[in-house]
Amino acid sequence: MTLSTQFITMLTMVFAGILSVGSFDTYKRLLRPQVYWQQYAIDILFFLTMGSVVYYLLFLANGGILRFYLVIAFLLGVSAYYALFQSLFLKMLEVTIRIIVNLYNFITNLVNLLLVKPIVWILLLSFSIIVAIGRFLLKLLQLLIKVLFAIISPFVPRIVKKYLNSFVHTCDNEIRRWWKILRSWWENRRKTSVEKKGNEDE
Repeated sequence: MTLSTQFITMLTMVFAGILSVGSFDTYKRLLRPQVYWQQYAIDILFFLTMGSVVYYLLFLANGGILRFYLVIAFLLGVSAYYALFQSLFLKMLEVTIRIIVNLYNFITNLVNLLLVKPIVWILLLSFSIIVAIGRFLLKLLQLLIKVLFAIISPFVPRIVKKYLNSFVHTCDNEIRRWWKILRSWWENRRKTSVEKKGNEDE
């Protein structure tokens, strides 16, 4: 290797040392599991990955030729990180995490405010209109059945009239039962929506 290649390789290994421990601090802050056996397994995967990255950098610098002084240069990078850069890097990492979290929360709230809530309220309004129309049609249908039954009742035999009374009564009960279920669901949905809005306002 030429002198310039050796110098570039040494700088590369110093950088690789700084990169390795900086990546390890980032991994500990963001991804390291709390369970011991998981931590052990993921740590091994991390070190294997970083070893591959360091060797790749070495390969780019001098074709992958390893020398003892390059190991010293790598350890020098590790020492330089802990002595000079760790505290600053950790502060910058915390600031970056806080910015990303705040940006994510802002975007989530913005999407919820401008897209999700309008769609939900449109659906709720549409459902309210459908329910109101359904109530009107139900009452109209009940009225028409009563009027029609009152008209044809004198001309209908007693047995048929009894069957029709039973059928109409059964249908009326079923309609009322399903209407109560639907109204109960709707009232619970509105109550939940109001409570959720109140919690968000607080």
